[in-house]
Amino acid sequence: MDSKQYTPVAKALHWTMAVVIICAWAVGYYSSTLRQLPNLEHQTIMLHKSIATVTIFLLAARILWRLTHRPPETIAHLSSLERRAATAGHLILYLCMVALPATGWLWSSAAGYPVPVAGLFFLPPLMEKAPELAPIFRQIHFCFAYAIAFLVAGHALMALKHHFLDGNESLQSMLPRWAARWIVRDKGTGRSLTM
Repeated sequence: MDSKQYTPVAKALHWTMAVVIICAWAVGYYSSTLRQLPNLEHQTIMLHKSIATVTIFLLAARILWRLTHRPPETIAHLSSLERRAATAGHLILYLCMVALPATGWLWSSAAGYPVPVAGLFFLPPLMEKAPELAPIFRQIHFCFAYAIAFLVAGHALMALKHHFLDGNESLQSMLPRWAARWIVRDKGTGRSLTM
């Protein structure tokens, strides 16, 4: 394995989680705008839950993989301040990735609604039905949803900044090899080249 590349498993988990989180966020946002169409709102919320709950299992696998596999050294060129900011940003992103589905699960449990996983089975409720707590968990869930949107956008922008402005390989190290070949840059001209 190239020491500058993440493992294929790490890449697969990263990009699968990115797609799942973006899809769950988009469907969740859409469902929250359907107040005048209750039947469609119910269907889209169930779809949102079916997608979003998959992140719980992907995140568990990703954390286990990260704990047992050292990532490549892609930030050696960064200043100590940038390194600390990157570490803090990743930690906050991981915490939000745990908190977002957890608060959604709590919200559904408190409201007495089922929580499907990919349409295959249901998660058990985390608490007894407590309708008075459901609005609180709803608000917390929404706060984490917007926080994760901000963090994911920042993460993507920083990856692009490191690649196009700083000229380092951090973005390339996480891309699948078939995608990375399109962004290899000629350091002399700045032109994109294929591998």
